[in-house]
Amino acid sequence: MDDRIDALLADVEAMHTSREVHARRGELGDEIAAHAAQHTLRERLRGAIGQPVQVGVAAREISGTGVFLGHGIFVIAGAEANIVAIDWIREMRTRSRRHSCESGPLERLGMASALRRLAADHEEISLELAGEGGTVRGRSNMVASDYVEISGRIIPHRSIALVRARVNPFA
Repeated sequence: MDDRIDALLADVEAMHTSREVHARRGELGDEIAAHAAQHTLRERLRGAIGQPVQVGVAAREISGTGVFLGHGIFVIAGAEANIVAIDWIREMRTRSRRHSCESGPLERLGMASALRRLAADHEEISLELAGEGGTVRGRSNMVASDYVEISGRIIPHRSIALVRARVNPFA
């Protein structure tokens, strides 16, 4: 009879321990979810600087190393420099799990700054437009605060999903 009581007590104790572990896991899960809810894509992109990344934008997949985060743009260096408009990113993959809240002094520079630097160097660029806009290639004739003139076309910055160039304008 004592063996049955000992077994019953051991079973009750194991059940109690299991419930405590499960409750702690639930609390930890809630804490992790609450912490994750405070992060932004911008912080995740900042944490991917210097890391290999793959980004889906427009009709293509861009692979390389994240090298610069600016106002509305993320620059990826690979075989060429890719200036990606953050608003047009479909998905991103990186092995880095890091987020960074510390912004750099150059993060205020955006698409207009990148295009001006490329125009000053007379670089040929390729603009991939959002949606079914297609691709425009050439050297920019003028870069205004919210549009670029290239190959006889005036293109608003907000419609540019991706700029491809031979050089990184922020290097």
